[in-house]
Amino acid sequence: MEEHKRRLLTNQDPDAHGTEPTARPKPRTRVRPLSKVGIGWRLAITALAFVILTCGQFLNTNDFFPLGSLTQYATAKDLNGTVGSTCIAAQFPGEDEPRRLGFNTATVGIERGDVESQLDRVIAHPELMQSMADSYVRLHPDEPKPETMILCRTTTQLKNGISVGEPEESTLATWEVR
Repeated sequence: MEEHKRRLLTNQDPDAHGTEPTARPKPRTRVRPLSKVGIGWRLAITALAFVILTCGQFLNTNDFFPLGSLTQYATAKDLNGTVGSTCIAAQFPGEDEPRRLGFNTATVGIERGDVESQLDRVIAHPELMQSMADSYVRLHPDEPKPETMILCRTTTQLKNGISVGEPEESTLATWEVR
């Protein structure tokens, strides 16, 4: 092991025991220019990404993520306005109050942003929350099965950019789990 370390540190040839390290000329690497095919597919991919990004802007959709709409970065927040946040809760058997669940892939199998991007659709079709209930059961086999899934929203009032008071919670949709 010590011999291996010494050779690595001195860059010595393993066959040259006891001799001074020699400077071997490095083989020249040949730089080849890109072929026309290589240039072509790189330009095609760039053009395709640009077209998808442009379509995402005009359609205002995140369906082509990460090449979707950039409107989320385009507006300033009113420092005295409100901030809304979508949440998910579930009513479990034997519990009086719904329990707030983490809105992430580890808890309900989907990220909050993915639901927020389709919030109108989920509210119009609350049966879509069945997949979140199924994911919860699959991801938490030792926990009781939820009876009801509740899509909710908390609204926080800001004053000079700082939250004031308790957030208000409202129910957007409910689904009786099957």
